[in-house]
Amino acid sequence: MRGSFRLGRVFGITIQLHYTWFLIFAVITFGLALIFRDEAQPQPLWVPVVTGIFTSLLLFASVVAHELAHSVVAIRSGIPVRSITLFFLGGVAQMGREAARPKTELLVAIAGPVSSLLLAGVFGLMWFLIWGNSGQSADVVNPVLWLAWINLMLALFNLIPGFPLDGGRVLRAIMWQITGDYKRSSRVASRVGQGVACLLICVGVASFFGLMFREDLNPFSGVWLAFIGIFLHRAATAGYRQVELSEALRGFTARLVMDRDYAVVTPNVSLRELMHSNALGGYRWAVLVAEGRRLEGMVSFDNVKSVPQSRWDTTAVCEVMVPANKVVRADPEEEAVSVLERMEEYGISQMPVVGDGVVLGMLIREKLLRFIQIRAELRV
Repeated sequence: MRGSFRLGRVFGITIQLHYTWFLIFAVITFGLALIFRDEAQPQPLWVPVVTGIFTSLLLFASVVAHELAHSVVAIRSGIPVRSITLFFLGGVAQMGREAARPKTELLVAIAGPVSSLLLAGVFGLMWFLIWGNSGQSADVVNPVLWLAWINLMLALFNLIPGFPLDGGRVLRAIMWQITGDYKRSSRVASRVGQGVACLLICVGVASFFGLMFREDLNPFSGVWLAFIGIFLHRAATAGYRQVELSEALRGFTARLVMDRDYAVVTPNVSLRELMHSNALGGYRWAVLVAEGRRLEGMVSFDNVKSVPQSRWDTTAVCEVMVPANKVVRADPEEEAVSVLERMEEYGISQMPVVGDGVVLGMLIREKLLRFIQIRAELRV
């Protein structure tokens, strides 16, 4: 996901933080510090603040555990998982492709809520064993009990049968198993997801305007519900469009849809020669750099612009290119829809197809989308 940076790897899966995560982390920590403050017993300010920070970290660790559960089951089912990204509404696992069978879809979807339910049980049991008989005041919110409740809510919310929530994926898997029609099942799950989103928006708006009649309502809750509803509606719509893309490209690999006529230059060509060759232009934002057919790197407009024109005659392409080991590439047998997803993920419009270090062709995003459009119009 663009706007993210790498945090580390767990089970071989890259964990990333989106910049919006810091905003929601600050908001949640501030809110928790307020509710963890014990007004009956004076305490230093840092106590509820530190408690809020650690509880927020445990909350997001719970979200990572939820997404890891999806990811581990997916990997064991043969579905590659590229990364898990934490952002303002939780987390999302970036998988290389969709499940090939209803059973796999069901197992991957249900794994997340099950992990959240288990965490709710663990935190709940911990609270009971340590504080259950302590006679703690009901006015004081216990962080461990709060984590138990929030994990329970996370599991139940995700089980709502509307795509792209886990419950929506469960619904799709069940319908897919019954009807054998993946696209139709996806459309129904997406429509239910849009309905759930509209309901959340309506409840959120009603809650916000209900302030005119009841002062005890929380305006933030209404705005937050409406915001989640808008996000879910967009995600449900985008999810179904992705299914349509997948269906249009089903059975096609990178080798089958790549361009065999592509621009290439040698590493020692000067930037002046590169620009005079018209290799960059039109739909080409970058050009392959190869010695023979072996990939050495890629050079783009941005690489060229980083060098003053007065030095173009004396600067070789190899001095400014992105080296081969950092070029995002496609395997010739990779599914075309996976390639398109990765182009969206990295924000690129060209991707070389490379096998054993040898350039076989080039994939152009605009041409892939045109290919999909033609197949849709011909209904093939």
